[in-house]
Amino acid sequence: MIPEKSKITQGQFMFFIVQSQVGVGILTLPHTMQASAKGGGWISVLIAGLAVQVIILILWALCRRFPSDTIYGFLPKITGKLLGNLLCFLYIGYFLFSAGTVLAKFADVVGRWVLLSTPRWALLILALLTCMYLAKENLRVIARLFVISSLTIIVLVALSLSGYVNANFSYIFPITEAGWGNIFKAANEALFPLVGYEVILVLYPFVEGKSSGKLKAASLGSMVITLFYTFEVFTSLVIFSPAVMPAVSEPLLYMLKGFSFQIIQRIDLIFLSLWVFVVSNAIVSWIYMATVGLGHFFHRGEHKKAVPYTICILFILAMIAQEPSVTDFYDQVIKITHYTFVIGLPVILLCFAYFMRKRGT
Repeated sequence: MIPEKSKITQGQFMFFIVQSQVGVGILTLPHTMQASAKGGGWISVLIAGLAVQVIILILWALCRRFPSDTIYGFLPKITGKLLGNLLCFLYIGYFLFSAGTVLAKFADVVGRWVLLSTPRWALLILALLTCMYLAKENLRVIARLFVISSLTIIVLVALSLSGYVNANFSYIFPITEAGWGNIFKAANEALFPLVGYEVILVLYPFVEGKSSGKLKAASLGSMVITLFYTFEVFTSLVIFSPAVMPAVSEPLLYMLKGFSFQIIQRIDLIFLSLWVFVVSNAIVSWIYMATVGLGHFFHRGEHKKAVPYTICILFILAMIAQEPSVTDFYDQVIKITHYTFVIGLPVILLCFAYFMRKRGT
């Protein structure tokens, strides 16, 4: 049984999806999209968002068959105890590795843009202590903070609007210059900055209401982030010329750095301050997904007991990823594991559940 204090509303679930999906990718996504799809990069993000909606539908259909279980509960029911438990530990590893990758990129950005002289280990410790403080709480407390912090996205959009003073919409034309083939190829790249919606696999039984309402909440949360990412990519494409964009790895920050008001001189630092907040929430979401599994196996369902050593694992993963070659390796691993654990395995598990008539209560 799910404790009453850990249950969340469908609205909180929607904002949990929102905060889980906002990550480091928003800063580099415009650069990646322009390199592959030119002026059609914003279309690629929309296509990726549609693909995410299909994946959410698959995850929802799987979870709906086991409404009282997280993925750690229903996997053994579908595949048997031995294989099911093995897959559960692989999912825990995927969640931990995803959190470590986000944390490593977070430290890179903060170290380059704000705290240039601060040692990497100090940045990581500060970030992880903050995340640990929240991750050890029950789900309802985490969800309430996520609802409040989602308001920062509105501020991020408002700050980005300041860039339209120097917008040149001719930069995106012709929109299909790269060809539809490259636009769809870029959509595949845009899929990975949108990760985080797989939190459905863990949170589904904690959400109050009917299954249809849970699907609507998850879909709406993902749609909000898709539109947010599309807006930021479009903004970058109309601010920076196609000749300049290849040299700008984080267009949004460079764009905001060039603006100032009478009272505020460094808008980019305000943007980064808010971005640090939402990225920390995304890391907390990944930590929660992993520690629920660890708590299920080792701590009689108490996820908070797994948080301290989970934090240590993430610290090691982020410290290892200091060189660009290691970061690139992490990215490749994330792509492979995302296809495996978020798309491939859920489809197979759903088929097994239907054909073998496996269903929870």
